[in-house]
Amino acid sequence: MRARRKKWLSPSLDDPFLKEAPLYLEIGSGKGDFLLGISKIEKGHYLGIEKVAQVVAIAEKKRAEENNEDVRFLIADIDFALEKLKDLRFKVIFLNFSDPWPKKCHAKRRLTYAPRLERIISILDDNGELRIKTDNEGLYEFTLEQVEKLPLTQIIATTDYSFDKEHDAMSEYERAFREEGKNIFRLIYKKEEQR
Repeated sequence: MRARRKKWLSPSLDDPFLKEAPLYLEIGSGKGDFLLGISKIEKGHYLGIEKVAQVVAIAEKKRAEENNEDVRFLIADIDFALEKLKDLRFKVIFLNFSDPWPKKCHAKRRLTYAPRLERIISILDDNGELRIKTDNEGLYEFTLEQVEKLPLTQIIATTDYSFDKEHDAMSEYERAFREEGKNIFRLIYKKEEQR
């Protein structure tokens, strides 16, 4: 089954949906559970970027079944999508359970590697938030170091995040990790105003 043949796959970045604020972005949206959940808590328009077409197909099917018009998914790699997103400004960017690339030699592949993260936050509103959740302590520590080089102010840094169902949603990964009893690490940063 090829995802590109499904009629319910969302349109491109030209979608008028993306012209309305507030905009939220999840990089690595997986099967869509987090975005579909958070869109019911914080009102706005949500874009999920995921590079695996079959996974986006599952997310889009869920969105269609819920008739959720506040969420769209895009099949793309963030490194290529950033150029197309450069004129948009997001209120919040979510990085939920990103691939930790645990080997030291793969550090440049991590989403929170400072040069890549700098490009990512370039599409964040001034005073917008970067919200990160991971089960990987190494990625958490690495991110703390990398963010020191960027115009971000730390709001929250916790190594044992208790889920807040009134203000947060779970991805399929978070649900599985919590069932296994793993600690969830959480970071929230605010982008400093550009002068």
